[in-house]
Amino acid sequence: MSQLLKPFLSHQSSKRSTNDDVVLNFYQTYLPGMYHFVGFSAFVFLWLFFSSCEKSFDWQYKENDIKILAVEGVITNQNKIQTVALSWVHSDPNQAPIPITNATVGVKMAGNTYPFYPDSLNPGNYKSQQAFIGVVDAPIVLEVVVDGILYTGSDMMIPVSSTQRANFNQISTTDTLYQIVSPSSTFYCSEQAMWVLDIDWSTLPAYQNTPADSCKARLFYYDLNTIDVSEVFAPGKQNLKFPKGASVIQTKYSLSTNHAEFRRSLLLETEWRGGLFDVSPGTVYSNINGGAVGFFGASSVVRDVYFVN
Repeated sequence: MSQLLKPFLSHQSSKRSTNDDVVLNFYQTYLPGMYHFVGFSAFVFLWLFFSSCEKSFDWQYKENDIKILAVEGVITNQNKIQTVALSWVHSDPNQAPIPITNATVGVKMAGNTYPFYPDSLNPGNYKSQQAFIGVVDAPIVLEVVVDGILYTGSDMMIPVSSTQRANFNQISTTDTLYQIVSPSSTFYCSEQAMWVLDIDWSTLPAYQNTPADSCKARLFYYDLNTIDVSEVFAPGKQNLKFPKGASVIQTKYSLSTNHAEFRRSLLLETEWRGGLFDVSPGTVYSNINGGAVGFFGASSVVRDVYFVN
């Protein structure tokens, strides 16, 4: 299944500071050569930018004997079997994660403990013994024991509001395919949230003989209430095109402050990297204690199912 992630940011301001003229006069009076210097610097920057070259090389990965646990799981307010994934971090990021199958996993919430057991069909995944619903405004705590070491993580589930359906339009009169338009106006809200759109056109008659995986896509959109230059100048992404009649499952997840910080730090190291103004590489935020990485979250969810007509 292809995955497209395209964060959005919409921020404009037409208000001009009343001190603009004062600052301009200061530069004109005391720094008369600044504009010539800035112009020269800009020329040098553009010359370096367009005359630069790239060279590929093989990255040598150093094997690390230290085991680092990676946790991935989100408890929701849906009455279902909840899932937590555990793996060991691999030295080579191109290698598949190493699943953990000998852990003891449990979730504590509102005075109750919900045990999780290994999923025999998906090594590394742990499923709750029974279906349960996450509680809003109450700490939800994950406890994991691996090789005698206890790892813990907690998050607070907050309410989530409904939003309108995504907007789609036909690309052109000569192209009958559709695409999503104006995600910032469709999904913008005052709360921090994540939207996931699962689009499927594999059941349409014209695609009966096409591999199903090539007729499905998952898109992610975020509203993190932050302004990052790496997001504004992030590398361009492929626009998803799909036919009329495709089904859409639109899911909105609430994000706590910690959960939003995890998503932001992850985007800074992945989808927002490679633009003109990259930030220095850093460590992705985690709420897992005990030396592990990843995030254990709790999100309220609203879902809508519809067709693109």
